[in-house]
Amino acid sequence: MGILRLHTKLNQRSIMLEVEKTVKQTNVGLKELLIQLQELTTTKFSGSLQITIGNCPNWVLWLRLGRLSWSDGGVNSQERWQRHLASFVPELQGSQLHEITSIDNQYDRCHILVQLLDQGLLQRQQLTESMLSVTQEIFFDLIQSNHINRNCLSYEIIPDDSSNKHTSLLPMIEVMPNLKQSLKTWQKWQNQNLAGYSPNLFLLIKQPELISQENLSESQLSIISLIDGSQNVRILALKTGLDIVSVMLCLLPLTKLKAISFSKIPFSKIPIHQNSDISHLGVADNQKTLIACVDDSLGVCRALEKIISEQGFGFVGIQEPLKAIPSFLKTKPDLIFLDLVMPITNGYELCTQLRKTPSLKNVPVVILTGKDGLVDRMRAKMVGSNDFLSKPIKMPELLKVLNKHLTQSTQKEST
Repeated sequence: MGILRLHTKLNQRSIMLEVEKTVKQTNVGLKELLIQLQELTTTKFSGSLQITIGNCPNWVLWLRLGRLSWSDGGVNSQERWQRHLASFVPELQGSQLHEITSIDNQYDRCHILVQLLDQGLLQRQQLTESMLSVTQEIFFDLIQSNHINRNCLSYEIIPDDSSNKHTSLLPMIEVMPNLKQSLKTWQKWQNQNLAGYSPNLFLLIKQPELISQENLSESQLSIISLIDGSQNVRILALKTGLDIVSVMLCLLPLTKLKAISFSKIPFSKIPIHQNSDISHLGVADNQKTLIACVDDSLGVCRALEKIISEQGFGFVGIQEPLKAIPSFLKTKPDLIFLDLVMPITNGYELCTQLRKTPSLKNVPVVILTGKDGLVDRMRAKMVGSNDFLSKPIKMPELLKVLNKHLTQSTQKEST
């Protein structure tokens, strides 16, 4: 509890000291940094405070008259920027959003925010709320990094730092209330034995069959349905409306079962041959495995493609059912998803044709439908389908189907 006592009363002499030149301190503890930060706010310091802990990238706090005007840096600086911008400026879409969120220079980011304010795409109150959230994240990450890398903290105070002139045009927020909130969140995180987990870690379902055996709460189901390898704990908290502690408490039982794995970067960015977690589906060579989907809905095909591609498999989506078999004869998919209701021909008819095609008759076929009745299942079985998957498609069920049929196919080939 020592770091929670922030020494609100500094001696009178230290309060009167103004920082007039660059100050560097190395190998100090978090307590010393917090005292220094409080002194900077009390003396209405203007400039930057640059913080390094171990091998982590620098954090930078820009202060103006003792209040924060911008904070940035840390291991997840890029992801944090993308997440907050997409959340607070929903008007940004497509290539414009991608171009802006790909900026990794903190000075350019401040310039972008000023431009968004000028153009009316971002309101000052929205920016203030975003800055509050970003600041609390950064303070939390600082506290956790210090917990892991004790006495490896260094900081540099640069007075009247004009290298980022755009910060003078941004709102100012209080330092100490946000710091105290981050300390409070960290205390909760630590009390729940989560100190070894970072909320910046990305998640992937490793063993869906283990998850399907658990009696899950609504909150757990809501969170699991979002896990696709590209979401970290903070993103899941944002999308579910839960705080990061609640999200991790929902996931903790599944992590202990080793049903979920973690990564510092999105799983989609990890080379397949280096990603041991992606091999969880039990298929010998994911790079040669091709999954096909025939559905007249482009949205369904894209949703499937996103999940399947992140598992390391190839994907082909077809919206015109009459083109399916000619395409399959060329691509030779290892598993086929068929929509039940489509124009011109339906999933039953297409499955019947597949079973009459010598080179495709043994390929596993899974029927996709919003109608999950007994009659539909019986008819699908009669025309030679191997399984049934209900719409809307949920990731745990999809991964379970992939695991089941691709593993069976591999076992048949090896016998």
